[in-house]
Amino acid sequence: MKTQTVETPRSEQCYRILVVNAKGGCGKTTVATNLCAAYAARGVAVALVDNDGQGSGAHWTAQRPADAPLVELASSGRPALDRIIIDGLVHDPEREAGELVAMADLILVPMLPSAIDIRAGERFITALMTRPEFRAAPLPVGVIANRVQHNTPAQAHLMHFLGCLNVPVAVTLRDSPLYGEAMGAGLGVADLFDVRAARKEMTAWRALIHWVEAQLPSRAAQPRPLAAGRPSREARHGMPERARLVSGGQGPAAAGGSKGPQPHRLSA
Repeated sequence: MKTQTVETPRSEQCYRILVVNAKGGCGKTTVATNLCAAYAARGVAVALVDNDGQGSGAHWTAQRPADAPLVELASSGRPALDRIIIDGLVHDPEREAGELVAMADLILVPMLPSAIDIRAGERFITALMTRPEFRAAPLPVGVIANRVQHNTPAQAHLMHFLGCLNVPVAVTLRDSPLYGEAMGAGLGVADLFDVRAARKEMTAWRALIHWVEAQLPSRAAQPRPLAAGRPSREARHGMPERARLVSGGQGPAAAGGSKGPQPHRLSA
């Protein structure tokens, strides 16, 4: 696996979240870009690493509207980041497990509710978690049940399998055309807060961020040293960083301060 080195300056609170699966078409890029958008909507300094050879993540950042909350590629040289989301690509997890563990603080594995995807996901997760590199330095791993139609046999099959695998389900995302439409416009569902369908989907993304933040080491709750003349996030947003992430605070707009980001509409 040829991966992009994350050389962008990182704050002491910065964590790398790897979205990866050996099975193509499972929605890695959709999850990675929407997670970036959800964090950015909360005022978190976030960047995307695009390790997928198709370059879909890089294209998404290039298409992102100028007035949307900022998400850049991690190689763009943006000053200190809080979260780095990696859109990962892996061909042979048995050989590449060490690199996967080294590049991340937490791993999210999107999985579709089909028999083929379930078998591929099982092989990938088993290969990852049984490698000596992972056993020596285990990371939090969570499955994202992706493109799920609720109350269907496929959903029941996937949930039964995940229960047997003993890997936590971080969140379940529904099968919605909204994701594809937003992706083409350089947006995530978090940017479409005036769209009823997007607001419905945001319940899951808030739950995902809550799950992710709960798994990360507690050092994220420590105050960041202040740069000269730069107010802290606590001062700017009125609540501690970890509390704001978990509670879904929206920065100044949520705290009653300056006007927050404006909603975006998809083209007809």
